[in-house]
Amino acid sequence: MAFIFASCLGLLSLFFQCFYVIHIYSESYLPPDFNNNQTAFLQYLASENLSLRLPALYVFGDSYIDAGNNNFLDTIAKANFLPYGIDFGGVPTGRATNGRTVVDFIAQVAGLPFPPPMLGLSETERKIFVSGVNYGSGSSGILPLPPPAVEIFGHILSFDEQIELLNDTTRSLKGHFDSPESFSLYLSKSLFFIHIGTNDLGIYWDLEQKRKFRTAEDYALFLSEELSGRLEAIYQLGARKFLVNNVSPLGCQPFNLNTKMHNTSCVEDVNQRIAFYNGLLPNLLTKLETSLKGSTFVLCDLYKVFEDVYTQPAAYGFTNVNGSCCIDEARNGTRGCARNVAPCADRTSHVFFDPFHPTESFHFIWMRRFLKDHSVCSPFTLFELMQL
Repeated sequence: MAFIFASCLGLLSLFFQCFYVIHIYSESYLPPDFNNNQTAFLQYLASENLSLRLPALYVFGDSYIDAGNNNFLDTIAKANFLPYGIDFGGVPTGRATNGRTVVDFIAQVAGLPFPPPMLGLSETERKIFVSGVNYGSGSSGILPLPPPAVEIFGHILSFDEQIELLNDTTRSLKGHFDSPESFSLYLSKSLFFIHIGTNDLGIYWDLEQKRKFRTAEDYALFLSEELSGRLEAIYQLGARKFLVNNVSPLGCQPFNLNTKMHNTSCVEDVNQRIAFYNGLLPNLLTKLETSLKGSTFVLCDLYKVFEDVYTQPAAYGFTNVNGSCCIDEARNGTRGCARNVAPCADRTSHVFFDPFHPTESFHFIWMRRFLKDHSVCSPFTLFELMQL
């Protein structure tokens, strides 16, 4: 079981006086300290006297944001061993990075507990945990796993299953509110964070989809339509405020560079496939917002955040943008971290912790750019969306 309790009064106390206790498998841990860059930014936010009206954070997606759901599933897609979590108090929670993820940082800015993995909550906890939960599952995609992927990874939570778990949550929490109207208001003010599509456009394209679709453009169109239907399903369960990430430039991650033995900085055919899909998202979300009464859809450009870091790594504190910090199982940059093998000493200098997933330092930049940067989020920044 993994969940977090927090007792905080105001944003300033969140950063400097808030006491979190993280309960993981019946043991208690303090969360890790902020590094110098993180502390400076959070001090800046505290000085702005932000006023946020965000009752809960609900999270959907894949291994970039999975907080440990896969620990409870019959799958090899797990990150519940060191060196994962080495900077999370030395505790491998199931996060596929060395420390916090983007949604952990968002929760801290909003004064909320880290959204716990849904599968780690007891039936009693599911009825009372009103600050949001995390449904994300490593290896998940917009589409159900293709058969070759099931053979490799086993059982993970598909996007459809994550949405069904949200349905379970809404049924469980209704009794916690005074009236249906107050429950609907709570859901309408909550933030629904979506990071999905990475696996569909990456490994699952290579495993199966490229044999089913005539062109990558056709596949991108199909994927966008499937995403639209699932976002509408989340809306029908009460969600109104959506933050949707586009897909990052997977052609630049260590896995693709090493698998395809590329000598350039990125594998362009992979990024081109992603560009087709990302290009469809603005109109898709505009149409959804027009047709779904009371909804707000914010599209945030994670692709650009990565691209900016690749272009000017030193400006973001990085010296290594295309290598893995940890030693992977295959010793060739194509697998997850080798179990209990020490990673690089300076995790803050690396964009990637393993060949697939970014470090906590990148996750922090991800949150920071989304929070107040209109060049990556439209029509609102994350901060503006949280105030609605």
